[in-house]
Amino acid sequence: MSALSKLIILFLFLFLFRADCYSQMPAPTGLLVDLMANPEIATITDKTPDFGWIVNAGTKADYQSAYRIQVAKSASLLLHNQPDLWDSEKVLSGQSINIKYGGKSLQAHQQYYWRVATWGKNGTQSIWSKIQKFNTSNFDSKRQWPGESKWVQLDNGQGKSFWTFEDREPINFHDVKPYRSKITKEGNYFYDFKKDAFSYLEININWDDNAKFDSLSVALGEKGIGDSIDVKPGGGILYDVYKIGLKKGVHNYILELPRFVPLFPHSQVMPPQMPEVIPFRYAEIKAIPGLKVNSVLQKALYVKFDPTASFFYSSDEKLNKIYELCKYSTIANTFNGDYANSERERMMYEADCYIQQMSHYAIDRNFATARYSTENLIYHATWPTEWINHSVFMAWADYLYTGNKKLIEQYYDDLKAKTLIGLETNEGLISTRTGLQTKSFLASIHFEGDALHDIDDWPDAEQGIYPSGETDNYERKDYNTVVNAFYYRALVLMSRISIATNHHDDAVFFEKKAENVKKQFNEKFFDNINKIYVDGIGSKHFSIQANLFPLAFGLVPDKNKESVVNYVKSKWMACSVYASNYLMEALYNYGQDEYALQLMTNDSDRGWLNMIRVGATMTTEAWDLKYDPEGISWSHAWAASPAHIIPRKIMGIEPAEPGFSKINIKPQPGNLTWAKTKLPTIHGDVLVNFDQDKGKTYNLTVNIPANTTAQVFIPILFENYSLTGDEKNINKPVIVNNYFSIPVRSGIHNFHLKKINKG
Repeated sequence: MSALSKLIILFLFLFLFRADCYSQMPAPTGLLVDLMANPEIATITDKTPDFGWIVNAGTKADYQSAYRIQVAKSASLLLHNQPDLWDSEKVLSGQSINIKYGGKSLQAHQQYYWRVATWGKNGTQSIWSKIQKFNTSNFDSKRQWPGESKWVQLDNGQGKSFWTFEDREPINFHDVKPYRSKITKEGNYFYDFKKDAFSYLEININWDDNAKFDSLSVALGEKGIGDSIDVKPGGGILYDVYKIGLKKGVHNYILELPRFVPLFPHSQVMPPQMPEVIPFRYAEIKAIPGLKVNSVLQKALYVKFDPTASFFYSSDEKLNKIYELCKYSTIANTFNGDYANSERERMMYEADCYIQQMSHYAIDRNFATARYSTENLIYHATWPTEWINHSVFMAWADYLYTGNKKLIEQYYDDLKAKTLIGLETNEGLISTRTGLQTKSFLASIHFEGDALHDIDDWPDAEQGIYPSGETDNYERKDYNTVVNAFYYRALVLMSRISIATNHHDDAVFFEKKAENVKKQFNEKFFDNINKIYVDGIGSKHFSIQANLFPLAFGLVPDKNKESVVNYVKSKWMACSVYASNYLMEALYNYGQDEYALQLMTNDSDRGWLNMIRVGATMTTEAWDLKYDPEGISWSHAWAASPAHIIPRKIMGIEPAEPGFSKINIKPQPGNLTWAKTKLPTIHGDVLVNFDQDKGKTYNLTVNIPANTTAQVFIPILFENYSLTGDEKNINKPVIVNNYFSIPVRSGIHNFHLKKINKG
């Protein structure tokens, strides 16, 4: 046989071998146990946990037709195909998330292992997934409230133990080296770690004994001035000086920080087994004779995080910086293992947590942190009226993003009370000022204080924090427009929760109740002369808040949308960082993408760019120090809403069905020339990429994960056009609200819209 013949045979063998490899469905990835991506470093308290995975395509438009789960007491048993606890055998089903354990009883304080294989649409079996470990805790431990997550110790497999959580992934310290260092003119060691983080300082020092000194002064701060730390940063921005006792020779030192003293009812403290942390970006070590600093580390504390799970890039560098600021802020503020923000309070608030929950979903495939925060707040309600409604928002988001009903089923009755239906009067609206805040009502929402108080926006002039506050001079009345907008939205979501949990009579009840509230809302709060909403019954004042929240929640009738939108736009950013979350929702919901983008990237002192300009590396509690001169913190994730607004509204990626089994993709590019993003979902990554030449072309590429479908919406930009999808002409596309609506299955799809000049 000639050399050429041998080469041809080898080529054919490799080609056929490669084709055979691609015909097999790839192994499932992204394994979850009770919504945890890393259950090997946590524990579960559920005797019948839920399993899930990402289906990976063997071919275009692939989907799972069957699965097989195996669970064993050791990884070795699985490798030898001898599962001793559960072998589901081949199950004909497309379900790849929230599959309940069905094997022999699991025992407390044990280690278990599982894996899964799937079959594709062509009946081809995948190889087995990697084996994932999970640990059980005490199933019957007495808890102060149903979702309480206790600290427990686990063996790391090498004879050492580590501390972790039940039912949520733990917080870990991450080593951050200085981004910049300098010896100051005073001879001090100055370090810039580039980003603020809840952390402590670790220092390696060589010190020759000097009788004049027995300690070292170390300054930590959040705000810098040149090559030093701002010693008077203002507000709640941190700066302080600490001492370290010295020993002769080379030693590693941990700067021990004073323990946090809780000032609020549900403030959280660090457990005694962990070092205390504070937020800081800068460190300065005062020089003394004989001192040599070998190394310093910022030990940053937050939950396990995959920084590559998401991205966003665009033609607008300002928007890119805002996204990165908000993405980092979301994860940096998980230092408690939940969504308790800021050094001042370290306490969870429902509105803060809802915004951080939505942002966390948008940047990482992590669901357990949000679930724990939601459960915690159901039993630890805070004082603002509208915050109570946010528990319903959080519970619905949990179901929408995970497809898992466990939370909404377990807390169903609590969520009904959290709508605040107990405050409804004969007016068909709710009020906190009509004597309905009884002990039984407050107990039903798990509020331990004296009474709820309407907040409208924050900070509030009535609280004396700032002369005019951030409420646009909101005039508070007994029947409050903002409060009732939230009530309406909570009723709508409660109706959906009732449907999902098979409470069909309740679903009808809450739907009708919402319809009546909408009717009363527009009769009582809408000013027919000015064509906008007043602040409350009897008010003559028109705030931005009284108009943006009805827009965000779908309360505005079609005939009044233009006047309300125009009024909201006329007010620019006359609201707080918190309300800006809903302002952006409202603007994008009504097609104001160009204005919304302009507002998000504005360079005034009321915007995210100002946070960057003043030196903050986490989003701040208020737009600027002058809007909250007493208490502003530089570590507040409730201001990080662009982390989810950008992928959800600009890039247009949202779940059309719970668990992202069906996806809507409806970009609103505004004036962006191009943008691309990756959004992690429970079913896998969604990628969207668009570019446009205004008035000429619009191109969109989407990558949809296997085992899902999507509805893609292309904006109708031209009267005369050609439209192609995957290089085929789309001659009669379905039109929905000025968009072409195109269904697609999984895989990569390309769409091209081009203007045609006739005549």
